[in-house]
Amino acid sequence: MTSDSTTFEPCYNLALRKSNRLITQFYEERLAPFSLKAGQFSILRAVHLCKTTTNKMLQQLLVIDQTTLSRNLKPLVRDELVIFTTDDNDQRIKNISLSSKGESLYQEALPHWEQAQKDLSKQLGKESTDAILLLSENVVAALSNS
Repeated sequence: MTSDSTTFEPCYNLALRKSNRLITQFYEERLAPFSLKAGQFSILRAVHLCKTTTNKMLQQLLVIDQTTLSRNLKPLVRDELVIFTTDDNDQRIKNISLSSKGESLYQEALPHWEQAQKDLSKQLGKESTDAILLLSENVVAALSNS
């Protein structure tokens, strides 16, 4: 902190958390008609794209810890949007896939997510949205193995 008590040394964590909260709110407003949180939609999208995945694969793909993944999966399982099946080769592994209801909800919410993408890009500009993606890639690459 400097001698001026109202000026703080920049904090990368706080800066990213502030923008992340606003971006999350931005997406959640658009996903509200589907009763989905942004993190839940991200899981549905990842499972849709993978077709079938596991907890461990989702954790790696989404860069999310097991506790947060479990918390986000609970309502999706409760609402029968995702289903768990036992892996044919290893009974200890549970595969995750979208149920037909989950696939339907995903397809219904997808245009709203796509519009949110366009709206955010329009508000921030292509240079800023590209910078967000590059920053995210750099942070994940630098810190995911530390």
